[in-house]
Amino acid sequence: MFFGAPVWPLQWGFPYDKPIRDIARLGCKGVELIGWDKAAFTDYYSPATIAHLNDLIAGLGMAVTNFDYSPGRLASEDAAARAEDRDTFKRAVETAVGLGSKNLTSVPPYPFSWGDNVMALRHLPEVQVWTVQGDLNLDWKGNYELYLEEVRFCCELCKEAGLKLLLEPHPYRYVNSATSLMHIIDKVGMDNLGMNFDPSHLFPSGDMPQITVYRLGDRIGHTHFSDNDALTNVHWRPGKGKVDWKAVMKALQFVGYDGAINLELEDVPGAATPDAATATDVETAMEHEMKLGMEYIAGICEELGINIS
Repeated sequence: MFFGAPVWPLQWGFPYDKPIRDIARLGCKGVELIGWDKAAFTDYYSPATIAHLNDLIAGLGMAVTNFDYSPGRLASEDAAARAEDRDTFKRAVETAVGLGSKNLTSVPPYPFSWGDNVMALRHLPEVQVWTVQGDLNLDWKGNYELYLEEVRFCCELCKEAGLKLLLEPHPYRYVNSATSLMHIIDKVGMDNLGMNFDPSHLFPSGDMPQITVYRLGDRIGHTHFSDNDALTNVHWRPGKGKVDWKAVMKALQFVGYDGAINLELEDVPGAATPDAATATDVETAMEHEMKLGMEYIAGICEELGINIS
C-alpha cells in the first residue's frame, strides 16, 4: 500500500498544479483528480492539459490513483437530464483513461435525483425533526430500476475503456452501505463494479467500516481515509474520531488490498470547500493534519506487518 490524497481538500476547483505539488511535498505517491461537472471537461481537461498533468505528476514520482465524476441526475425522471449526464460521463471516462487512472469513482444519486430536498448531514445534531421534504408518493421501484439501467450503461462504458467503476456510498443515496452495493452488483452483473471505500460515509449509514471491507473483498478498488463521529459524515484525520483503524487495516490486509490509502481530509482546519476554494495555510494546518494522519496509519501498519511503500 502507499499514501495518496485527492486534490480538492487542498484546492476545490481547477487548475490543480499547486495542490498536486503540495501532495507530492507531503510524501504521497498517489494523487486523485476530479471533474465536478460538465465545465471541468469543456474548460479544463483538454488533451493539452491532460498531457501537462501527466508530465507534472510523473515528474514528481507520483501516479493518478483515481478519477472522480458523479453524475447527479442518473436517477432523474427527466430523460434529457439523464442523457446529458451520460454524455458528460463519457468525457469523464476519456479523461480517466488519458490520466492513466484504473478507476473512475462516482457518488450515486439520491432517489429521483432530489439532492436539494435533503439537508446536509452535518446539521443533524442541531435539527429537532430530521426528514426529507417533498411528496414521497412516487414510483420507488420504477425509479430504482431506472437507476440500475444507468449503472449498467456506466459499467459497460468503463469496461470498454479498461476501467473499474467504483461507487462511493453516501448516506440516504442509492448506495449507502455494503448491502446496498452488493444488491446493485448482483442486479447489474458486471465484474468491474466495486466500491470506493469511505468510512466517513459508511459509519453514519450504519455500517462498521471494517465489516464492509470483509463483505466486499476484492470489490474494494480504492479508498478515502478519514475519521468521524459515527453520526454525521464529517471527514477528520484518521485517529481523531471513532473509526477502529486497526480493525480496518486488518480487514484490508486480509482481503489482499494493496492500493492507495488516500487521505480525504475535507473537514480539518484550513480545508478547501466550495465557498473557500483554496485551503488556508496548506504549509501549516493542512500539512500538520495530513502528516499526523499518515503517521497514525503508518504506525498501525508497522504493528500489523503491512508494508507502506
